[in-house]
Amino acid sequence: MSDEDLSKVRCTPTDPSLEFDVFEVVRLRLAEALARRDYGPLEAERIALYVVKGVRPVSQFLKVLTREKAPGDDEIVEALTRALDEAPALVRATRLLLKADEDEG
Repeated sequence: MSDEDLSKVRCTPTDPSLEFDVFEVVRLRLAEALARRDYGPLEAERIALYVVKGVRPVSQFLKVLTREKAPGDDEIVEALTRALDEAPALVRATRLLLKADEDEG
């Protein structure tokens, strides 16, 4: 999806389909970049999927905290908990990246 394609979309930033598209672009571009850096295609896809799984709740956490009307404490803690619950996905992505580096060395 090009920048031009994104500018033509008539959705709000909170539209779930637009959010999905953004994270899909992130996943694809990351997988392609890793594949160009000699990660196997399957390995690159797995790493990209784990990264997106880990960062998506952070994006939602930021949305909660940056709304015009301040959220309640319970809502903030709930959003934080969801973000932290996905932290293991980033750990898995890190392990895959490090393992691949060790295999090359």
